[in-house]
Amino acid sequence: MGREEIILDKDGIRRDLMAWNIKEVVNLAGTYDKAFQILLDLLHDKNPMVRTNALQVIKELLKANSLNPERISLVVDDLVELARDKNERVSLKALEVLNLLLETGGISEEDYDKITDALVEIIKRGAPILSEYASEGLGKAGAKVVRIAKKLIGWLFSLIRSSEDRQVQSAAITALTEMAYRTEDSKVFNEIFDKMVDLVDHVDPYIQERALLSIDRMLSRPEMLTKRNKIKAVKKISKIKNSVRLASKASLLLEKLEKVSGEEEETLTPEEVKKKLEISEYGPEDVEKLLDAGKTDIVAELAKIDPIVMSMIIDMLNSDDPTRRMDALWVLSKTASQLTPTDAYSVLPVLGEFLKSRNPWARSTAAETLAEIYSLYPGTAQFFTSLLDVLLKSNREPDIEGALELIQALQKRMPTPEFQMAIVNILEGLLRRKESRATTLRFMAREAQSLIDLDYETLVRLENVLKEIYGEEGGKYDNIIASLIDLIDDLIRMKGGETESD
Repeated sequence: MGREEIILDKDGIRRDLMAWNIKEVVNLAGTYDKAFQILLDLLHDKNPMVRTNALQVIKELLKANSLNPERISLVVDDLVELARDKNERVSLKALEVLNLLLETGGISEEDYDKITDALVEIIKRGAPILSEYASEGLGKAGAKVVRIAKKLIGWLFSLIRSSEDRQVQSAAITALTEMAYRTEDSKVFNEIFDKMVDLVDHVDPYIQERALLSIDRMLSRPEMLTKRNKIKAVKKISKIKNSVRLASKASLLLEKLEKVSGEEEETLTPEEVKKKLEISEYGPEDVEKLLDAGKTDIVAELAKIDPIVMSMIIDMLNSDDPTRRMDALWVLSKTASQLTPTDAYSVLPVLGEFLKSRNPWARSTAAETLAEIYSLYPGTAQFFTSLLDVLLKSNREPDIEGALELIQALQKRMPTPEFQMAIVNILEGLLRRKESRATTLRFMAREAQSLIDLDYETLVRLENVLKEIYGEEGGKYDNIIASLIDLIDDLIRMKGGETESD
Protein backbone atom coordinates (compact mmCIF):
# COMPACT_ATOMS: atom_id res chain seq x y z
CA MET A 1 0.00 0.00 0.00
CA GLY A 2 1.46 3.44 -0.92
CA ARG A 3 1.87 6.19 1.60
CA GLU A 4 -0.97 8.20 0.06
CA GLU A 5 -3.32 5.22 0.64
CA ILE A 6 -2.70 5.00 4.39
CA ILE A 7 -5.94 5.66 6.26
CA LEU A 8 -5.37 7.61 9.44
CA ASP A 9 -8.14 8.05 11.97
CA LYS A 10 -8.18 9.44 15.48
CA ASP A 11 -9.91 6.40 17.01
CA GLY A 12 -7.29 4.04 15.59
CA ILE A 13 -4.36 6.07 16.93
CA ARG A 14 -6.14 6.44 20.26
CA ARG A 15 -6.55 2.66 20.48
CA ASP A 16 -2.84 2.26 19.77
CA LEU A 17 -2.00 4.64 22.61
CA MET A 18 -4.34 2.80 24.98
CA ALA A 19 -2.64 -0.47 23.99
CA TRP A 20 0.85 1.04 24.52
CA ASN A 21 1.73 0.67 20.82
CA ILE A 22 4.06 3.64 21.19
CA LYS A 23 6.49 2.67 18.44
CA GLU A 24 3.72 2.39 15.85
CA VAL A 25 2.33 5.84 16.69
CA VAL A 26 5.85 7.32 16.64
CA ASN A 27 6.34 6.00 13.10
CA LEU A 28 2.99 7.40 11.94
CA ALA A 29 3.39 10.81 13.59
CA GLY A 30 6.94 11.12 12.35
CA THR A 31 5.88 10.40 8.77
CA TYR A 32 2.45 11.96 8.31
CA ASP A 33 1.41 15.51 9.20
CA LYS A 34 -2.17 14.34 9.69
CA ALA A 35 -1.06 11.73 12.22
CA PHE A 36 0.96 14.37 14.06
CA GLN A 37 -2.08 16.66 14.17
CA ILE A 38 -4.20 13.81 15.57
CA LEU A 39 -1.49 13.24 18.18
CA LEU A 40 -1.73 16.90 19.24
CA ASP A 41 -5.51 16.53 19.61
CA LEU A 42 -5.06 13.41 21.76
CA LEU A 43 -2.86 15.37 24.17
CA HIS A 44 -6.20 16.73 25.43
CA ASP A 45 -8.00 13.38 25.62
CA LYS A 46 -10.17 12.83 28.70
CA ASN A 47 -8.22 9.64 29.58
CA PRO A 48 -4.94 10.42 31.41
CA MET A 49 -3.32 7.27 29.99
CA VAL A 50 -3.91 8.53 26.47
CA ARG A 51 -2.46 11.94 27.37
CA THR A 52 0.58 10.33 29.03
CA ASN A 53 1.31 8.00 26.10
CA ALA A 54 0.78 10.79 23.57
CA LEU A 55 3.43 12.75 25.48
CA GLN A 56 5.73 9.71 25.33
CA VAL A 57 5.35 9.71 21.56
CA ILE A 58 6.38 13.40 21.47
CA LYS A 59 9.38 12.51 23.63
CA GLU A 60 10.42 9.69 21.28
CA LEU A 61 10.06 12.00 18.27
CA LEU A 62 12.33 14.53 19.98
CA LYS A 63 14.92 11.88 20.77
CA ALA A 64 14.88 10.77 17.14
CA ASN A 65 15.26 14.40 16.00
CA SER A 66 11.98 14.05 14.07
CA LEU A 67 10.43 17.36 15.13
CA ASN A 68 11.25 20.38 12.99
CA PRO A 69 10.96 23.94 14.42
CA GLU A 70 7.45 24.31 13.01
CA ARG A 71 6.23 21.17 14.77
CA ILE A 72 7.99 22.19 17.98
CA SER A 73 6.22 25.55 17.99
CA LEU A 74 2.89 23.72 17.56
CA VAL A 75 3.43 21.50 20.59
CA VAL A 76 4.96 23.93 23.13
CA ASP A 77 1.65 25.41 24.33
CA ASP A 78 0.24 21.92 24.85
CA LEU A 79 3.30 20.84 26.84
CA VAL A 80 3.11 23.92 29.07
CA GLU A 81 -0.58 23.28 29.69
CA LEU A 82 -0.03 19.59 30.47
CA ALA A 83 2.79 20.42 32.89
CA ARG A 84 -0.02 21.87 35.04
CA ASP A 85 -2.29 18.84 34.56
CA LYS A 86 -4.14 17.66 37.67
CA ASN A 87 -2.99 14.10 37.01
CA GLU A 88 0.56 13.82 38.38
CA ARG A 89 1.65 11.16 35.88
CA VAL A 90 0.61 13.41 33.01
CA SER A 91 2.30 16.51 34.43
CA LEU A 92 5.47 14.56 35.19
CA LYS A 93 5.63 13.18 31.65
CA ALA A 94 5.06 16.70 30.26
CA LEU A 95 7.99 17.95 32.35
CA GLU A 96 10.18 15.15 31.02
CA VAL A 97 9.35 16.23 27.47
CA LEU A 98 9.94 19.91 28.26
CA ASN A 99 13.33 19.08 29.79
CA LEU A 100 14.33 17.13 26.71
CA LEU A 101 13.10 19.96 24.48
CA LEU A 102 15.19 22.47 26.43
CA GLU A 103 18.22 20.24 25.92
CA THR A 104 17.74 19.62 22.20
CA GLY A 105 16.93 23.27 21.41
CA GLY A 106 15.06 24.65 18.43
CA ILE A 107 12.86 26.83 20.67
CA SER A 108 11.95 30.45 19.99
CA GLU A 109 12.61 33.24 22.53
CA GLU A 110 8.87 33.50 23.13
CA ASP A 111 8.59 29.77 23.82
CA TYR A 112 11.52 29.90 26.23
CA ASP A 113 9.59 32.49 28.24
CA LYS A 114 6.40 30.39 28.22
CA ILE A 115 8.27 27.31 29.42
CA THR A 116 10.22 29.23 32.06
CA ASP A 117 7.07 30.79 33.51
CA ALA A 118 5.43 27.36 33.80
CA LEU A 119 8.49 25.85 35.51
CA VAL A 120 8.75 28.76 37.96
CA GLU A 121 5.12 28.26 38.91
CA ILE A 122 5.70 24.55 39.64
CA ILE A 123 8.78 25.26 41.77
CA LYS A 124 6.91 27.87 43.82
CA ARG A 125 4.23 25.27 44.57
CA GLY A 126 6.88 22.92 45.98
CA ALA A 127 5.13 19.80 44.69
CA PRO A 128 7.31 16.74 45.45
CA ILE A 129 8.99 15.19 42.39
CA LEU A 130 7.38 17.70 40.00
CA SER A 131 9.36 20.63 41.40
CA GLU A 132 12.61 18.67 41.08
CA TYR A 133 11.96 17.90 37.42
CA ALA A 134 10.95 21.53 36.90
CA SER A 135 14.19 22.69 38.51
CA GLU A 136 16.21 20.65 36.03
CA GLY A 137 14.36 22.33 33.16
CA LEU A 138 14.77 25.77 34.65
CA GLY A 139 18.51 25.19 34.93
CA LYS A 140 18.68 24.16 31.28
CA ALA A 141 16.69 27.24 30.20
CA GLY A 142 18.97 29.58 32.15
CA ALA A 143 22.05 27.90 30.70
CA LYS A 144 20.78 28.35 27.15
CA VAL A 145 19.52 31.96 27.42
CA VAL A 146 21.58 34.48 29.41
CA ARG A 147 18.63 36.88 29.59
CA ILE A 148 16.58 34.22 31.40
CA ALA A 149 19.51 33.34 33.68
CA LYS A 150 19.87 36.94 34.83
CA LYS A 151 16.17 37.06 35.64
CA LEU A 152 16.18 33.75 37.51
CA ILE A 153 19.36 33.86 39.60
CA GLY A 154 18.29 36.54 42.05
CA TRP A 155 14.77 35.16 42.31
CA LEU A 156 15.96 31.61 43.04
CA PHE A 157 18.41 32.67 45.74
CA SER A 158 15.71 34.84 47.30
CA LEU A 159 13.43 31.79 47.30
CA ILE A 160 16.06 29.72 49.13
CA ARG A 161 16.36 32.30 51.89
CA SER A 162 12.69 33.21 52.23
CA SER A 163 10.91 29.87 51.87
CA GLU A 164 10.42 27.48 54.77
CA ASP A 165 9.46 24.65 52.43
CA ARG A 166 12.33 22.16 52.10
CA GLN A 167 11.05 21.04 48.70
CA VAL A 168 11.07 24.61 47.35
CA GLN A 169 14.57 25.27 48.70
CA SER A 170 15.88 22.01 47.23
CA ALA A 171 14.39 22.73 43.80
CA ALA A 172 15.84 26.25 43.74
CA ILE A 173 19.34 24.99 44.57
CA THR A 174 19.06 22.26 41.94
CA ALA A 175 18.00 24.78 39.27
CA LEU A 176 20.94 27.06 40.07
CA THR A 177 23.40 24.16 40.10
CA GLU A 178 22.14 22.87 36.73
CA MET A 179 22.38 26.37 35.29
CA ALA A 180 25.96 26.87 36.42
CA TYR A 181 27.00 23.37 35.35
CA ARG A 182 25.65 23.84 31.81
CA THR A 183 26.19 27.54 31.02
CA GLU A 184 28.94 28.78 28.73
CA ASP A 185 28.69 32.29 30.16
CA SER A 186 31.40 32.86 32.79
CA LYS A 187 29.48 35.78 34.36
CA VAL A 188 26.43 33.58 34.94
CA PHE A 189 28.62 30.81 36.34
CA ASN A 190 30.48 33.08 38.75
CA GLU A 191 27.37 34.94 39.92
CA ILE A 192 25.81 31.62 40.91
CA PHE A 193 29.05 30.36 42.46
CA ASP A 194 29.47 33.59 44.46
CA LYS A 195 25.95 33.50 45.88
CA MET A 196 26.13 29.75 46.54
CA VAL A 197 29.26 30.28 48.63
CA ASP A 198 27.25 32.78 50.72
CA LEU A 199 24.92 29.92 51.67
CA VAL A 200 27.78 27.96 53.24
CA ASP A 201 27.25 29.79 56.56
CA HIS A 202 23.44 29.59 56.40
CA VAL A 203 21.74 28.83 59.74
CA ASP A 204 20.05 25.73 58.31
CA PRO A 205 22.47 22.74 58.15
CA TYR A 206 20.49 21.30 55.23
CA ILE A 207 21.04 24.46 53.15
CA GLN A 208 24.73 24.40 54.10
CA GLU A 209 25.11 20.79 52.93
CA ARG A 210 23.23 21.40 49.69
CA ALA A 211 25.38 24.48 49.01
CA LEU A 212 28.54 22.38 49.46
CA LEU A 213 27.22 19.71 47.09
CA SER A 214 26.37 22.41 44.55
CA ILE A 215 29.85 23.95 44.81
CA ASP A 216 31.38 20.50 44.40
CA ARG A 217 29.53 20.02 41.12
CA MET A 218 30.48 23.47 39.87
CA LEU A 219 34.15 22.74 40.59
CA SER A 220 34.03 20.13 37.83
CA ARG A 221 34.37 23.24 35.61
CA PRO A 222 37.39 24.91 37.24
CA GLU A 223 38.25 26.86 34.09
CA MET A 224 35.14 29.02 34.65
CA LEU A 225 36.03 30.05 38.21
CA THR A 226 37.46 33.52 38.92
CA LYS A 227 40.31 33.90 41.38
CA ARG A 228 38.18 36.18 43.57
CA ASN A 229 35.50 33.52 43.91
CA LYS A 230 38.09 30.86 44.65
CA ILE A 231 39.57 32.92 47.51
CA LYS A 232 36.10 33.69 48.88
CA ALA A 233 35.13 30.00 48.80
CA VAL A 234 38.29 28.94 50.61
CA LYS A 235 37.68 31.47 53.39
CA LYS A 236 34.01 30.55 53.85
CA ILE A 237 34.47 26.78 53.71
CA SER A 238 37.50 26.87 56.04
CA LYS A 239 35.21 28.23 58.77
CA ILE A 240 33.08 25.09 58.79
CA LYS A 241 35.76 22.43 58.31
CA ASN A 242 35.51 21.52 61.99
CA SER A 243 31.75 20.95 61.82
CA VAL A 244 30.94 17.34 62.75
CA ARG A 245 28.32 17.02 60.04
CA LEU A 246 30.07 18.94 57.26
CA ALA A 247 33.77 18.35 57.96
CA SER A 248 34.27 15.60 55.36
CA LYS A 249 32.61 17.51 52.51
CA ALA A 250 34.32 20.76 53.50
CA SER A 251 37.78 19.16 53.54
CA LEU A 252 37.28 17.59 50.11
CA LEU A 253 36.15 20.91 48.67
CA LEU A 254 39.14 22.74 50.13
CA GLU A 255 41.44 20.18 48.49
CA LYS A 256 39.73 20.75 45.15
CA LEU A 257 39.90 24.53 45.50
CA GLU A 258 43.63 24.37 46.15
CA LYS A 259 44.06 22.63 42.80
CA VAL A 260 42.24 25.13 40.57
CA SER A 261 43.19 28.50 39.07
CA GLY A 262 46.55 27.51 37.71
CA GLU A 263 47.96 26.04 40.91
CA GLU A 264 47.74 22.39 39.90
CA GLU A 265 51.43 22.02 39.15
CA GLU A 266 52.35 23.20 42.65
CA THR A 267 49.75 21.29 44.65
CA LEU A 268 49.17 18.03 42.80
CA THR A 269 51.18 14.97 43.73
CA PRO A 270 52.89 13.05 40.88
CA GLU A 271 50.15 10.40 41.11
CA GLU A 272 47.40 13.06 40.82
CA VAL A 273 49.10 14.69 37.83
CA LYS A 274 49.25 11.29 36.13
CA LYS A 275 45.56 10.68 36.87
CA LYS A 276 44.56 14.10 35.51
CA LEU A 277 46.48 13.46 32.30
CA GLU A 278 44.92 10.01 31.99
CA ILE A 279 41.39 11.40 32.25
CA SER A 280 42.04 13.88 29.44
CA GLU A 281 43.02 10.99 27.15
CA TYR A 282 39.74 9.08 27.49
CA GLY A 283 36.13 9.42 26.37
CA PRO A 284 32.86 7.43 26.42
CA GLU A 285 34.23 4.90 23.93
CA ASP A 286 36.90 3.88 26.47
CA VAL A 287 34.62 3.21 29.46
CA GLU A 288 34.30 -0.56 29.01
CA LYS A 289 38.06 -0.92 28.51
CA LEU A 290 38.80 1.17 31.62
CA LEU A 291 36.42 -0.88 33.75
CA ASP A 292 37.97 -4.12 32.50
CA ALA A 293 41.37 -2.72 33.53
CA GLY A 294 40.08 -1.92 37.02
CA LYS A 295 40.34 1.86 36.49
CA THR A 296 36.96 2.66 38.01
CA ASP A 297 38.32 5.87 39.57
CA ILE A 298 39.04 7.29 36.11
CA VAL A 299 35.55 6.31 34.93
CA ALA A 300 34.08 8.10 37.96
CA GLU A 301 35.96 11.29 37.07
CA LEU A 302 34.76 11.00 33.47
CA ALA A 303 31.15 10.54 34.64
CA LYS A 304 31.38 13.79 36.63
CA ILE A 305 32.20 15.82 33.52
CA ASP A 306 30.53 13.89 30.70
CA PRO A 307 26.74 13.22 30.74
CA ILE A 308 27.20 10.47 28.13
CA VAL A 309 29.48 8.53 30.49
CA MET A 310 27.03 9.05 33.36
CA SER A 311 24.24 7.68 31.16
CA MET A 312 26.38 4.64 30.31
CA ILE A 313 27.01 3.95 34.01
CA ILE A 314 23.29 4.17 34.78
CA ASP A 315 22.54 1.68 31.98
CA MET A 316 25.23 -0.68 33.34
CA LEU A 317 23.38 -0.92 36.67
CA ASN A 318 21.00 -3.28 34.82
CA SER A 319 23.72 -5.23 33.02
CA ASP A 320 23.50 -9.03 32.81
CA ASP A 321 27.15 -9.12 33.93
CA PRO A 322 27.30 -9.09 37.78
CA THR A 323 30.84 -7.66 37.75
CA ARG A 324 29.77 -4.81 35.50
CA ARG A 325 26.80 -4.05 37.77
CA MET A 326 29.15 -3.79 40.76
CA ASP A 327 31.50 -1.53 38.80
CA ALA A 328 28.58 0.73 37.93
CA LEU A 329 27.41 0.82 41.56
CA TRP A 330 30.88 1.85 42.72
CA VAL A 331 31.11 4.63 40.13
CA LEU A 332 27.60 5.86 40.97
CA SER A 333 28.44 5.95 44.68
CA LYS A 334 31.32 8.32 43.88
CA THR A 335 29.26 10.55 41.58
CA ALA A 336 25.79 10.63 43.21
CA SER A 337 26.07 14.36 43.94
CA GLN A 338 26.35 14.96 40.16
CA LEU A 339 23.03 13.29 39.31
CA THR A 340 20.29 15.37 37.72
CA PRO A 341 16.74 14.83 39.06
CA THR A 342 15.89 12.73 35.98
CA ASP A 343 18.93 10.50 36.49
CA ALA A 344 18.40 10.28 40.25
CA TYR A 345 14.81 9.10 39.96
CA SER A 346 15.74 6.62 37.22
CA VAL A 347 18.26 4.77 39.45
CA LEU A 348 16.07 4.48 42.57
CA PRO A 349 14.48 1.10 41.69
CA VAL A 350 17.76 -0.63 40.84
CA LEU A 351 19.45 0.78 43.97
CA GLY A 352 16.50 -0.57 45.94
CA GLU A 353 17.26 -4.01 44.50
CA PHE A 354 20.93 -3.70 45.47
CA LEU A 355 19.72 -2.99 49.00
CA LYS A 356 18.27 -6.53 49.08
CA SER A 357 21.56 -8.12 47.97
CA ARG A 358 23.30 -10.82 49.98
CA ASN A 359 26.54 -8.95 49.28
CA PRO A 360 27.22 -6.71 52.34
CA TRP A 361 29.29 -4.24 50.27
CA ALA A 362 26.51 -3.86 47.70
CA ARG A 363 23.93 -3.24 50.45
CA SER A 364 25.96 -0.63 52.31
CA THR A 365 27.06 1.14 49.11
CA ALA A 366 23.50 1.26 47.79
CA ALA A 367 22.31 2.60 51.16
CA GLU A 368 24.88 5.41 51.21
CA THR A 369 24.09 6.30 47.58
CA LEU A 370 20.34 6.33 48.23
CA ALA A 371 20.82 8.56 51.28
CA GLU A 372 22.90 10.97 49.18
CA ILE A 373 20.11 11.11 46.59
CA TYR A 374 17.53 11.76 49.31
CA SER A 375 19.58 14.67 50.66
CA LEU A 376 19.67 16.12 47.13
CA TYR A 377 16.05 15.46 46.19
CA PRO A 378 13.62 15.20 49.14
CA GLY A 379 10.80 14.51 46.66
CA THR A 380 12.09 10.91 46.68
CA ALA A 381 10.61 10.48 50.18
CA GLN A 382 7.62 8.52 48.89
CA PHE A 383 9.92 5.98 47.24
CA PHE A 384 11.94 5.59 50.45
CA THR A 385 8.81 5.12 52.55
CA SER A 386 7.53 2.38 50.22
CA LEU A 387 10.94 0.70 50.00
CA LEU A 388 11.45 0.61 53.77
CA ASP A 389 7.91 -0.67 54.28
CA VAL A 390 8.60 -3.64 51.97
CA LEU A 391 12.02 -4.40 53.46
CA LEU A 392 10.94 -4.14 57.09
CA LYS A 393 7.99 -6.50 56.59
CA SER A 394 10.24 -9.13 55.01
CA ASN A 395 11.65 -12.09 56.91
CA ARG A 396 14.72 -12.29 54.65
CA GLU A 397 17.87 -11.38 56.54
CA PRO A 398 19.40 -9.37 53.62
CA ASP A 399 16.19 -7.32 53.33
CA ILE A 400 16.21 -6.39 57.01
CA GLU A 401 19.96 -5.67 56.86
CA GLY A 402 19.37 -3.46 53.84
CA ALA A 403 16.61 -1.54 55.62
CA LEU A 404 18.85 -0.99 58.66
CA GLU A 405 21.76 0.11 56.44
CA LEU A 406 19.52 2.65 54.73
CA ILE A 407 18.07 3.95 58.00
CA GLN A 408 21.56 4.46 59.41
CA ALA A 409 22.77 6.23 56.25
CA LEU A 410 19.74 8.54 56.34
CA GLN A 411 20.23 9.24 60.04
CA LYS A 412 23.76 10.53 59.38
CA ARG A 413 22.28 13.16 57.07
CA MET A 414 19.20 13.93 59.17
CA PRO A 415 20.25 13.87 62.85
CA THR A 416 16.95 15.41 63.97
CA PRO A 417 14.91 14.43 67.06
CA GLU A 418 11.99 13.49 64.79
CA PHE A 419 14.09 11.11 62.73
CA GLN A 420 15.67 9.58 65.85
CA MET A 421 12.18 8.91 67.18
CA ALA A 422 11.26 7.22 63.90
CA ILE A 423 14.40 5.06 64.11
CA VAL A 424 13.66 3.83 67.61
CA ASN A 425 10.06 3.04 66.61
CA ILE A 426 11.40 0.85 63.81
CA LEU A 427 14.00 -0.82 66.03
CA GLU A 428 11.38 -1.57 68.69
CA GLY A 429 9.23 -3.35 66.11
CA LEU A 430 12.15 -5.34 64.71
CA LEU A 431 13.44 -6.37 68.14
CA ARG A 432 10.02 -7.53 69.33
CA ARG A 433 9.50 -9.60 66.15
CA LYS A 434 11.27 -12.94 66.54
CA GLU A 435 11.89 -13.32 62.79
CA SER A 436 13.92 -10.10 62.64
CA ARG A 437 15.41 -10.04 66.16
CA ALA A 438 18.72 -11.82 65.46
CA THR A 439 19.51 -9.71 62.38
CA THR A 440 18.67 -6.48 64.21
CA LEU A 441 20.76 -7.33 67.26
CA ARG A 442 23.78 -8.26 65.14
CA PHE A 443 23.45 -5.02 63.20
CA MET A 444 23.17 -2.95 66.40
CA ALA A 445 26.24 -4.65 67.84
CA ARG A 446 28.25 -4.11 64.67
CA GLU A 447 27.26 -0.46 64.47
CA ALA A 448 27.30 0.19 68.22
CA GLN A 449 29.47 3.29 67.81
CA SER A 450 26.52 5.07 66.15
CA LEU A 451 24.48 4.82 69.37
CA ILE A 452 26.41 7.80 70.74
CA ASP A 453 24.59 10.00 68.22
CA LEU A 454 21.19 9.23 69.81
CA ASP A 455 19.73 11.61 72.38
CA TYR A 456 18.91 10.79 76.02
CA GLU A 457 15.19 10.01 75.54
CA THR A 458 15.84 7.78 72.52
CA LEU A 459 18.50 5.80 74.39
CA VAL A 460 16.16 5.25 77.35
CA ARG A 461 13.45 3.87 75.06
CA LEU A 462 15.92 1.60 73.31
CA GLU A 463 17.29 0.28 76.61
CA ASN A 464 13.76 -0.48 77.83
CA VAL A 465 12.89 -2.58 74.79
CA LEU A 466 16.19 -4.49 75.12
CA LYS A 467 15.39 -5.24 78.77
CA GLU A 468 11.94 -6.36 77.70
CA ILE A 469 13.24 -9.03 75.32
CA TYR A 470 16.11 -10.14 77.58
CA GLY A 471 15.61 -13.81 78.49
CA GLU A 472 13.20 -14.55 75.63
CA GLU A 473 13.73 -17.50 73.27
CA GLY A 474 15.58 -19.41 75.94
CA GLY A 475 18.04 -16.55 76.45
CA LYS A 476 19.95 -17.36 73.25
CA TYR A 477 20.57 -13.66 72.54
CA ASP A 478 21.14 -12.59 76.14
CA ASN A 479 24.91 -12.06 75.78
CA ILE A 480 24.58 -9.58 72.95
CA ILE A 481 21.54 -7.91 74.58
CA ALA A 482 23.43 -7.53 77.86
CA SER A 483 26.41 -5.96 76.10
CA LEU A 484 24.15 -3.45 74.34
CA ILE A 485 22.33 -2.63 77.58
CA ASP A 486 25.67 -1.98 79.34
CA LEU A 487 26.80 0.33 76.53
CA ILE A 488 23.48 2.21 76.39
CA ASP A 489 23.45 2.51 80.18
CA ASP A 490 26.87 4.21 80.06
CA LEU A 491 25.66 6.56 77.31
CA ILE A 492 22.50 7.40 79.28
CA ARG A 493 24.57 8.37 82.32
CA MET A 494 26.84 10.46 80.11
CA LYS A 495 23.94 12.15 78.32
CA GLY A 496 22.14 12.67 81.60
CA GLY A 497 25.20 14.45 82.98
CA GLU A 498 25.32 16.66 79.90
CA THR A 499 21.65 17.55 80.36
CA GLU A 500 22.17 18.49 84.02
CA SER A 501 25.19 20.66 83.23
CA ASP A 502 23.17 22.44 80.53
